[in-house]
Amino acid sequence: MKKSKSIIALVILLMMMAVTVTSQPQEVIVVASTSWTGAIAKAAGADEVRVLAPLELKHPPEYDFRPGDLQRLVNADFLVWAGYEPFITRLQESAGLPPEQVVKVLTTNTPSNLVEQVTYLGEVFGTKKVAENWVKEFTSAVELMEKRAQESKLSEKRVVVQMHQEGFVRWLGFDVVGVFSAEELSPAKIIEFASLKPDLVIDNFHNPQGKGISEVAGVPRIEIRNFPGEADVDISVLFKENWTKLASFWEVEE
Repeated sequence: MKKSKSIIALVILLMMMAVTVTSQPQEVIVVASTSWTGAIAKAAGADEVRVLAPLELKHPPEYDFRPGDLQRLVNADFLVWAGYEPFITRLQESAGLPPEQVVKVLTTNTPSNLVEQVTYLGEVFGTKKVAENWVKEFTSAVELMEKRAQESKLSEKRVVVQMHQEGFVRWLGFDVVGVFSAEELSPAKIIEFASLKPDLVIDNFHNPQGKGISEVAGVPRIEIRNFPGEADVDISVLFKENWTKLASFWEVEE
């Protein structure tokens, strides 16, 4: 009888140890196409993020795949990209990664989209709690920006904006009177946008095309970023940097 009880106790102990081991949080390692997808992955709870495209590249999606990038995938749990980085397709093919390890996110710098993407990755990574905490902090931070933007009456500021910054600019409440392409603008297009009489040209740092509009319209031009310029940075820092640049415009005017 004593022997049976001892065996039962041992079985229970082993089961408890197994539960403890499996419940231990596992480190999530992510390889990210760019600093943008990397920042989203970090916000969602990734413990280690390995960014492929060098930070010094002005337009990271143009990065060219290198065989050495395969080494970055060693022990990684996921490869996160946005869908428009050609080098990721080549990397995935070369590495033979299974589809379940390759995760695509939508890169648009609006609060609603970032909350959605971080929440989604949190579920994929198994880091839901970390993602939820980030969402709370981020939401509080951007609500303050939004309030300040409303107080500054941005709806009265006429702007033309590069297409890849449109979402962020509209979220802040600017009166967007025109959206120009990420491609080189013809003289006719430059005149067309300048004739809209904007107060400001908001350009994209990564592929700026608004200089001609600014010069013809005789108004200031400000470049803001989509891709963070630093590794392992919180995406909310990028929001603050862009916000500060745009705030300088109306603060000078007032």
